[in-house]
Amino acid sequence: MEQELSERAGLVVWLYTTKYVNKLKRYGLIHYVSKNMNYVIMYVNRDERETLSKTISKQHFVRKVEDSHQCEIPKTFDGILDQVVALAKEKADNETTGQAI
Repeated sequence: MEQELSERAGLVVWLYTTKYVNKLKRYGLIHYVSKNMNYVIMYVNRDERETLSKTISKQHFVRKVEDSHQCEIPKTFDGILDQVVALAKEKADNETTGQAI
C-alpha cells in the first residue's frame, strides 16, 4: 500500500541563534531543533510554502531557509534486495573475468 504525499512541506531554517525558536511556531509545526548546529526542521502547508519561506527569511534571527527534500524520498524498499543481489553478482562476475568496474 503506497502512501499519498501529504499536504505538508518541510523547511530547513538555519538560524544565527536558537534563542528565537519560539517565534517560528506561528508559521508551522516545529519538528526538530538543533542547538549545536543552529537549525530547525519545520513543516508548513504545501500551498503556503513559498510565501512562508520568504516571510521567515526576513526575520532577523534567520540565516537561510531551504526546502527539505525528505518528502520526495521513497519510503518503500520493494525490490531493493533484488537489485543489490544483481549488482553483487555482476561485480563478482567482473572480478572473475578480470575486468574492472
